[in-house]
Amino acid sequence: MKNQTLGLPLDFIGFSASLLCALHCAALPFFLSLIPLSGLKYLDNVWIEYIFILASFSIAGYSLIRGYFRHHHKLALLLVTAGFALVGTGHFLGHGWNEVVLTSSGAVIVAVAHLLNWNYTRQMNQECPSCEQNNKA
Repeated sequence: MKNQTLGLPLDFIGFSASLLCALHCAALPFFLSLIPLSGLKYLDNVWIEYIFILASFSIAGYSLIRGYFRHHHKLALLLVTAGFALVGTGHFLGHGWNEVVLTSSGAVIVAVAHLLNWNYTRQMNQECPSCEQNNKA
């Protein structure tokens, strides 16, 4: 399986990044209240969130679109689209608890999409380990 970076499947990296994003979104309101005490003002930088969203979107786009062309399951693509729609809606329209709920939910949905894609890819590799489509870069 050549869909890997540093020996890790891209879906695992995407899943991990999405879960970290969900934890970040859920825990940030608590940590923001502690910022004046700890000197961690860099955590309140909007560009950090933009970088995480762009990185997650790039990994998901590459991995899930490639996975769709390999195993032709639409569910993972639909879930990742819905997840990023929630993340975007929460990030750009909501502030306070609306943002936390929408972005955290969206990040969890993106993580589930990566798990589905990873599962589809593993099933395909087990059913036909020598198939040409499994060995394409």
